[in-house]
Amino acid sequence: MKRRTVLTALGTATVATAGCLDRSGDGSTPTDTDGPGRSDRTGTPPGTATDERRTPTVPSGRFDGTDCPGFSDSVDRTVCYHAIQDDAAAVWIEPDREVFEPTTGDDTVETITLTLCNESGEPFGLNPYAWAIQRRTADGWERVAPEEWIEPWTTVDDGGTYTWRLSVETHPSPDRDDHLTLAEDLESGVYAFTIRGSLGGETGGATWVECVALFEVDR
Repeated sequence: MKRRTVLTALGTATVATAGCLDRSGDGSTPTDTDGPGRSDRTGTPPGTATDERRTPTVPSGRFDGTDCPGFSDSVDRTVCYHAIQDDAAAVWIEPDREVFEPTTGDDTVETITLTLCNESGEPFGLNPYAWAIQRRTADGWERVAPEEWIEPWTTVDDGGTYTWRLSVETHPSPDRDDHLTLAEDLESGVYAFTIRGSLGGETGGATWVECVALFEVDR
């Protein structure tokens, strides 16, 4: 099977506030500002300063009891979204669904959105093109994409987000400073989306963190 990766935007950016689900407000449902799973802090317009802090809204379901896989030997810690035990996570990747059921050959292009949230109190530096997708097999995890990537450095400020929108066919959505559109012809199975970066925003003397989000593809 031929797998393909679509990466179109280049550059380095400082990312503004937008994004993950929030349970720190008054209990009201967050406003959906950019598709499924995207909301700003208690309905505040993106980019607006606020003292509210996002917390991970970890689902209870598909990956209950699943071990947290680690894929990098050069990080200080690994944070798996499905295995977060409380609301104290500083940085994590939040998928907008646990099971992704894309179709092809019609007029729609379904996506799964994976949003990195930084609530660490300091900048989080990363190369957003150095993401990886691993597939779970009978023998363990196997890397399926990408084969190569470019190397711009991006800083996600405290309270900010960065989003990857993944589909199994080319998606017409343009990339932007805080967003990448990816296309990978994934078969049915369980996958891990991973990215690593440094808390503190610098490559030297910082705390390196690997963020992992599991999801299932059902085709």
